[in-house]
Amino acid sequence: MYPKKAEIISALAVMEESVRAEQKKLTKEASLADYARCAKSGTQNGTDVTVWTEAFQKALDENEIVRIPAASEPYYIDAPVILPSNRRIEAEDGAVIRLTEGVRTILFRNAHTSDGTHRPVSGERDRNIAVIGGRWEESIDHRAGYGYTGMIDAERSYYGVSTCMFFNNMDGLLLENLTFAHTAGFSVQVGDIKNAVMKNIAFAECYADGLHVNGNMENLWIRDVRGQCGDDLVALNAYDWQNSSVDFGPMKTVLCENLELSADSPCKAMRVQPGLYYYDDGSSVDCALYDTIIRNVRGIKSFKLYYQTPAYRIEGGTPEKGAPGSGDWLFFEDILMDLDGPNDGFREYLESDPVRGKFAAFEIGSNIGHLVLENIDLTLHRDRYPLSALLCVGPKSCLIRDGEVEVFDPYVNCHVDAIEVNGLRINGGKPEDTAAILRTVRFDNINHDGRSTGCGTVGSLRLDGREVR
Repeated sequence: MYPKKAEIISALAVMEESVRAEQKKLTKEASLADYARCAKSGTQNGTDVTVWTEAFQKALDENEIVRIPAASEPYYIDAPVILPSNRRIEAEDGAVIRLTEGVRTILFRNAHTSDGTHRPVSGERDRNIAVIGGRWEESIDHRAGYGYTGMIDAERSYYGVSTCMFFNNMDGLLLENLTFAHTAGFSVQVGDIKNAVMKNIAFAECYADGLHVNGNMENLWIRDVRGQCGDDLVALNAYDWQNSSVDFGPMKTVLCENLELSADSPCKAMRVQPGLYYYDDGSSVDCALYDTIIRNVRGIKSFKLYYQTPAYRIEGGTPEKGAPGSGDWLFFEDILMDLDGPNDGFREYLESDPVRGKFAAFEIGSNIGHLVLENIDLTLHRDRYPLSALLCVGPKSCLIRDGEVEVFDPYVNCHVDAIEVNGLRINGGKPEDTAAILRTVRFDNINHDGRSTGCGTVGSLRLDGREVR
């Protein structure tokens, strides 16, 4: 085992023990049923129901531990419930907590959230919060978020929050044994947290990302995550667009393992996105990714490790300010992948455009030190997609709207110092064609706009200990 990998695993084991030890200190508890007097009447799809928002809030304000009994009908919530520090919610099997129809705000958040969009997150931090058990639902049947649902409040005072549960600016978070259903935005959005454990989490007919992790995360262990999502099952977006994050900065010491995306999920990718983010005053932060292990993954056919800004018009438009981010000691292992086509179904990839048409299971558009791939079992369909490969390093470019709009960032220059590949299988055997392992991309003003020249370079590639040129 690489020493760095052992160091990551050891550090996270110690972290989890400390998170659980803090939770064991909590003692004062009550059942949500004890606060039934605070519930009120409401309607759901024309039917009378009980709305538990005020009961939930009062129980959490007065107790460290709130237990949610199983019930024959859901516990309906019609406004955000706020979790103070040193709290734990424990929901029994059979307890369903559901946002009422028409609610456009989140379900849960911690008390001292902070918006890091315009300047780094600051202010008092929360600590020691856990949500364990239960089925958490929204009353919707399609993707929304982005101001339609999942807002932090009715005014959408945090533009980048788009989720069911939101936690940031805190130390010590435990999410365990949760099921999410019908979430229109992200199911869980987190950032600016030190010491977080998320384990045994399932998604049923969710319409966007499952676990959406943003920047300034240190010590994160995600394990046993599965189900149906409309987008990423887990996204590690240290850098992100402003409509999808309020937390920008590095992510360090991460283990994501035992991930299984259902076969009927429409987007079979996992975004792992570094990038350079600029604040209003012109200062910047490298939203880098360090010391990360992603292992035992099924159902995902590509990992997106590239910087990407919102699409922009070639004539009269400009890309959002930023640049590729960095990373070091990124490990991917025990991954079964069938690259039966590009995740981004643009013409350039579908028709194998000779300049823009390269795509891969691992697409790199960042500056990375050490990248290690171990025990990857990949199926390529090079009869249909001859430019597909295990790895692709360099910028991406696809045009839409009659060639007027650029989807990606063709000006990106990026470099990977050292790639190590061990135990690779392609189409059931050891690869003999280097082009099936690694491709690099170079553009020379391909959009004729003066900002579409970029390239990807690699320092060294080692296959089972042997250097490949």
